[in-house]
Amino acid sequence: MTDSGTARPLLIEALGIQSEFWGLGRMTGQLYAVLYCAPVPLSLAQLADALGVTKGAVSVGIRRLEELRMVRRQHQPADRRVFFVAMVDFWEIARQFLSRRYEPAFARTFELVSEALARAEQDADGSLTDGLRALQRFYSLLDRLAAMLVETSPADIERLLGAVGPLPPSSPDGGKP
Repeated sequence: MTDSGTARPLLIEALGIQSEFWGLGRMTGQLYAVLYCAPVPLSLAQLADALGVTKGAVSVGIRRLEELRMVRRQHQPADRRVFFVAMVDFWEIARQFLSRRYEPAFARTFELVSEALARAEQDADGSLTDGLRALQRFYSLLDRLAAMLVETSPADIERLLGAVGPLPPSSPDGGKP
């Protein structure tokens, strides 16, 4: 993607806000936006200059983006520096992110909720049992939805959404009156 001048700062701000919302930190989203707009791979120093931050701060954000597979390293011939490129296939980024639900932290969360439910049933704690069953159902549905999104093509998802019918338009305030 090329830099269109006035659009770039808006994208950097937007992705910084979105990244902060998801708990990744504002700069992580800003780094992704800078790379997304860059017509060529950028080094840590170039990223630091673009955002007016230290290379150390950029390094932390880039590591997080690499973990999420949103950026990749690229080496240039005759240059010892490491350069970075934004991945631009958003469906693939989403698939990679959703596939992480099989990591030990997620599996352990599901196990602990199941164990808590079993203990609440043994203790005959009805209010907690009902809440834990609802949480377990929610986790199960969310896991099934994530699996479907990982295994389904974007075209098939669009067809499924088309069969559902038009969705209400989204608004910046989340539809609040």
